[in-house]
Amino acid sequence: MSRSALDPREVLLSSPMSAYQQMGVAVAVALCLLDGFEVFAATFAAPAIKAAWGVNQAQIGLVLSAGLLGMAAGSLAIAPAADVVGRRRLLFLSLALMIIGDACSANTRSVQALMVTRLFTGLGIGPMIAVVSSLVAEYSNARRRDLCLTMFGAGFPVGGILGGFYAAYLLPVYGWHAIFLTAALLGLVMSMVVYLLLPEPIAPMIARPRADTLLKVNTYLKRCGLASIEELPAPPQDASSVPFSALFKPGMAALTILIMSIYFLHVVTLFFAQTWVPSLIANEGIPATEAALAGVWVNIGGICGGLLLGATSTRLGLKPLVVAAMAGGAIMTALFGSIPPNFILLAGGAAGMGFFLQGAMMGLYAVVARTFPAQMRVSGTGLVIGIGRIGSAAGPALAGALLGGGVTRNIVAVTMGAPALAAALLLLKFRLSPPDTP
Repeated sequence: MSRSALDPREVLLSSPMSAYQQMGVAVAVALCLLDGFEVFAATFAAPAIKAAWGVNQAQIGLVLSAGLLGMAAGSLAIAPAADVVGRRRLLFLSLALMIIGDACSANTRSVQALMVTRLFTGLGIGPMIAVVSSLVAEYSNARRRDLCLTMFGAGFPVGGILGGFYAAYLLPVYGWHAIFLTAALLGLVMSMVVYLLLPEPIAPMIARPRADTLLKVNTYLKRCGLASIEELPAPPQDASSVPFSALFKPGMAALTILIMSIYFLHVVTLFFAQTWVPSLIANEGIPATEAALAGVWVNIGGICGGLLLGATSTRLGLKPLVVAAMAGGAIMTALFGSIPPNFILLAGGAAGMGFFLQGAMMGLYAVVARTFPAQMRVSGTGLVIGIGRIGSAAGPALAGALLGGGVTRNIVAVTMGAPALAAALLLLKFRLSPPDTP
C-alpha cells in the first residue's frame, strides 16, 4: 500500500501532540540529563582520584580519553543496531553497559582498571544520544519537532551543571566512588522508567515490519487518541539495506558526508570552549575557584541559546538560526582572546560563547534528525556523533599544542573559532529536509 492520507506517520506529524507523545519526549530529556552526568562523571571525580592515588595529570588524561574512545566506538559500532532491532532494545543495552561500567568504576583500585571500566561505560554512553535524539524526532509532530529536539539537547548541559554541583557536595563527604555509584543508581532508575513509559515509535516499526507490527502501531495510535488502521503502509524500498551501507548510497552519500563535516567542525570549537575556558582564565591570574565557575557560565549561556533557538525556529527557520549561531560562536570565540583579564568580562565572554556554540549544537540535533529517514536515522545519527567524538578530542588537543608552543591566547582563540565558521559556511549549502518528513 502506498503512503496516503491514512498513513499513520503522516497523521501523527500533522496532529497535535498527545500527552502520550509528550511523556515520551519528557523521558528522553531525562535520559539526556543522565547522559550529561555520565559524560562528566570521570571529570568530576578526577581531582579526588588524583589526590587519593597520587597519579599525575597525564594518567588522569588517559582515563578521560578512554571514556571518549568508548563513546566514539559505541556511537559508530553499536548505535546502528537500533535501526534493526528497535530503539527500546538498544536503549536497554546502552543503559546496561553504563550501569555495569559505573558499578565497576566505583570499585577500581588502579588507573589501568579505571581506564578499562570507563571504556566499557563509554560503549553504553555513545549510542544513547543517537538513539534518544531519534526517539524525540519520532515522538514529535512536524510543528514541534525542532523545539522538542532543542529542548532535548538542553538536557546535556543541564545534566553537567547539576552533576557538578552534586559532585561538589558529594566528594567531601562520601568520596569519588559515590559519583560512579550514583550514576549506576540513576541508570537503574531510568531503565525502569524506560520500561514503563517509553514506547517504540511507529516510524521505525513500519520501516521494518514484523508479525505483530500492526497491533503495536494501533496500540500506539490508540494511546495518542487517533483512529486505528487496517493495514500497514509499504515500508521504504531501502528499508532492508544494512544501515551503514544505506548511508552512502547515491542520493544519501553527499548529505551524510556533509553533515558529518559540519558536526565535526563545530564540535572542535565547542569542546575548546567547554574544556579550555577555565584554564585560559586562570592563566590571566584569576583565582582557580573563580575560573572554574566560568565553565558553568559556558553551559548556562548554552542552555539559554538553545532554548531561544528552539522557540523561534518555527517562525524564523531552523537552518538560518543554526547558521547564525555557528557564525556568532566563531566570532565570540575569536573575541574571547582579546577580553581584558577581568573575571566579570571573561565570564560574560564565556557565557556568550556558550550561548551561540551550545545553542547551535542543540539546533544541530534537529538538523541531523531531519537529514536521515526513519529506517536509517539512528545509524546516521550514531555515525555523525561518533565522528563528532573525535572532534571533541581534537579541539582540546589542538588548543593544548598551540598553548604549549607559546602561542598567545588571542591567536589560539581566533584559530579555534575558525572551525565553527567553516561549519556555518558548509551548512549554508546543506539541503535540509522539511520538518514533516517521517
